[in-house]
Amino acid sequence: MNVDARARASAQAIRRSRTRLDPVAGLEDLVRRRRRRLVGRAVIAVATAMVAVVALVGIRYLQPPTVVTQPGSLGRVTATIPVGADPSDVLVSEGAVWVAAAQGVSRIDPATGTKTSTVAAGPRPRLAAGFGSIWAANNDPSGVSVTRIDARTGQVEATIPITVTAPAVKPTQLTVGAGAVWVIASNTTANQLLRIDPTTNQATPISTVGEFMGSGIAVADGRVSLSGRDDQLVAQLVRVNTTTNRIADPLPTNGDGALATSEGSLWQAGVATQTIYRLDPKSGRILAEIPIGVVPQQLTAADGSLWVGSPSGRVTRIDMATNTITGTFQVNGPAPAAAAGYGSVWITDTTKAALLRVQPG
Repeated sequence: MNVDARARASAQAIRRSRTRLDPVAGLEDLVRRRRRRLVGRAVIAVATAMVAVVALVGIRYLQPPTVVTQPGSLGRVTATIPVGADPSDVLVSEGAVWVAAAQGVSRIDPATGTKTSTVAAGPRPRLAAGFGSIWAANNDPSGVSVTRIDARTGQVEATIPITVTAPAVKPTQLTVGAGAVWVIASNTTANQLLRIDPTTNQATPISTVGEFMGSGIAVADGRVSLSGRDDQLVAQLVRVNTTTNRIADPLPTNGDGALATSEGSLWQAGVATQTIYRLDPKSGRILAEIPIGVVPQQLTAADGSLWVGSPSGRVTRIDMATNTITGTFQVNGPAPAAAAGYGSVWITDTTKAALLRVQPG
C-alpha cells in the first residue's frame, strides 16, 4: 500500500469513529442511550404498578371470597327424624334435642330419636335455652310474643307479649345471659332490644337501635352484642351494657351475621365475606379469621367446636382450639342450623323436613 492509499484509509477510519472522537457527538449519543434506558425503566415501573393496583383491587373488591378446600364429611347419618315442614333451628339442652319448624317446637328424646312432644309457636321460631326452659321467638304477624316452654314437660309455661314502639316489629333473635332473656324485635329499618325477667315473665323495652339491621345477638363480657349493618350498609357490632342499659359506640367489624360465645371469645359470621371471625369480647379486635367458602347463617358452640349452618346445605365444624376447619357435612337442601350433643351432630334438613342425626367419623 502506498502513502496515498494509507492516508485515504486513515481518513475513512476517522470518519467511521467520529462519535468516539468527537466529544459532543459522543455526549449526544450517551444522552440518547440513557434516555432510552430511563424511558424503558419508567414504562416497566408504571406497568408493574398498574398490575399491582389491579391485583389489589381484584383481591379486595372484585374477587369472590376464598373458596376453602374442605377436609371431608363429619360422619354418617344414623337417623332421619321427621319434624315437619321448614325446620329452622335446633339446640341441645335440658336433657333433650329441641327443633323449631313451621308447626312449632318439638322435643326429641336423644336416647330413642323419637319426637315426644310438639307445642305451637310462630313460623320458623328461633330458640334459646336457660332457666329450665326453652324460649321461642315467635316471628308471627298475628302475635308478637315469646313462648316459654317447660324443658321437663315440653309444655308451654308462658306466652310473653312483646311491647314494641315501632310498627311491624317482630321478635327475630334471642339469647340468654346475665340473668335475663334478651330479644331483638325488628323490622326492615330498626331494631328494638327487650329484656325478659325469667322470674316474672315480663318483657321490658331497653333501647331502640335505629337504622340498624341486626342479624345476631349474644351476651359476652357483661354486655349484649348485636351484629348487623347500619343504614349505610356498614358492618357493625353494637354493644349494650346489661347493668345500665346504655348503648356503647358501635364498633366497625368485618362480620355482619350471627353471633356465638365460647372459649372466652365472641364468634361472628361474615355473610358477605363467607368467613367466621373470632373476636376479643372487650375490644372487638379480630383474633382469627376462618374462611369457610359458604354463607354462614347460624352459629352454635358445643363440645369445643363451633358449628356453622348454611343455606347452601353445608355444615362446617371449626375446632376452637386451633381455629381450623375439621369437618363438613352436606345435605341436598338448606341446612340453616346444627347443634352437637349426646355423641351426635343434629342438623336441620329443610328438603327432607327432618332432623338428621349424624355420627361423627
